[in-house]
Amino acid sequence: MLIPEGATDLPLLSKVQAEQIRALSIERIAEPIGRMPDDLMAAIDDAIRIHLAL
Repeated sequence: MLIPEGATDLPLLSKVQAEQIRALSIERIAEPIGRMPDDLMAAIDDAIRIHLAL
């Protein structure tokens, strides 16, 4: 799922790959670099649900 440039605080065009979900250690997470609007987050949630057959 492509995230349009300017739709977030991120400086570049971004891509969410629901089929590549990974677990991360909390130590690997740094400061936030952007924010996802609620409507795009809902679309990402839907893509994850579809991929996981939930």
